[in-house]
Amino acid sequence: MSSSLLTTQLSSGVIRPRLSVQYGNTTLPVPQRVEVRTSRMAEAATFSAVFASSLSAPLQLNPDSSSSFQIFRGFSDDDLTGNSSSQTKLFSGSIDHIEYHPSSGTVQVSGRDWSAALMALELSGLSFMNMSAAEAMTQLAQSAGLDADIDATDGFVGQFYQYEHKAHGLAGMHRYQTAWDFCVGMQRHYGYDLWVDDRTLHFRKPDENTDIITLNWSDGQASSSGVDAAVLDMRMSHRPLYTEGVSVTVSAWDARQKVVHSASWPEGAASGQMFTFTAPVGTTLDQCLVLAKQRYGELAAHGRTIRMDVNPALDLSVRQKVRIQGTATSFDALVYTIDEIVQSFAEKHATQSLMLRPRDIQ
Repeated sequence: MSSSLLTTQLSSGVIRPRLSVQYGNTTLPVPQRVEVRTSRMAEAATFSAVFASSLSAPLQLNPDSSSSFQIFRGFSDDDLTGNSSSQTKLFSGSIDHIEYHPSSGTVQVSGRDWSAALMALELSGLSFMNMSAAEAMTQLAQSAGLDADIDATDGFVGQFYQYEHKAHGLAGMHRYQTAWDFCVGMQRHYGYDLWVDDRTLHFRKPDENTDIITLNWSDGQASSSGVDAAVLDMRMSHRPLYTEGVSVTVSAWDARQKVVHSASWPEGAASGQMFTFTAPVGTTLDQCLVLAKQRYGELAAHGRTIRMDVNPALDLSVRQKVRIQGTATSFDALVYTIDEIVQSFAEKHATQSLMLRPRDIQ
């Protein structure tokens, strides 16, 4: 998203949220409250919604593991009809929990996106011999009833499985119990982005060409009460432990050569805070170095965190690159990635909160 598009989004007038909810083929009443939380941290997106219900007008929900619970959102200036076709899909997934409160006349519903289908899929009996991680994940997505949008990977993951089964013997002691455990393990091994959108599993190399949007704190400071302010509030935290002299070492046992491979990043670091990690058996020296760089980036990213409340009309997504201006601090010099978005809607009120970290530190 370009900064000019962001400006256009904020210049369209009064912001009044409009929601619509569908469960399967049924359109549900507009909920009293909705919260949707999305993350780039290889986690399931979650939702919670509160609906009015009474003995005279009960809300009928019959949980069905195959039916999609979908939330659409728009604003009064871009959707006056309440028709979900002209709104943005905010969430798609399954219902995990329904709770009825007769005294308050409400029904609370919560659930996860379709990564839940992978979390429910046990790996027992599945074989990945002579398969790459991409091929194995494609097979798992199909087994869970999902489509797959997966970038290619190098190497065969079955080698690790063969060794572990010989070493442990029991499937219950396997590193990966469910399909989602396996996907998260591959995400940490390759450093790809992992998420589920609607009924598609995505496993993609980080996009190096993503547009960077600029959020200017002076806009929020100067017109914090105006509907066209981009940034409404901001909190910045700095943890020197993860930014000053940090180094990472990754080690792995080579079962064939009976030696330990170790690689460190940054190379030649002789002082400061040192972190050590153990990679799976069979990880090569080159792979240890790749993992060390990844772990270093993850640690360094936690050195600076920005939490901000932004205009709810902004159409943002996790993994979006953001630059901050106007704080007159060293935070202005970095490019951040949106790690988490929490969007809340209640009656005529809406909020959008972001958590950002610098993910491009090498």
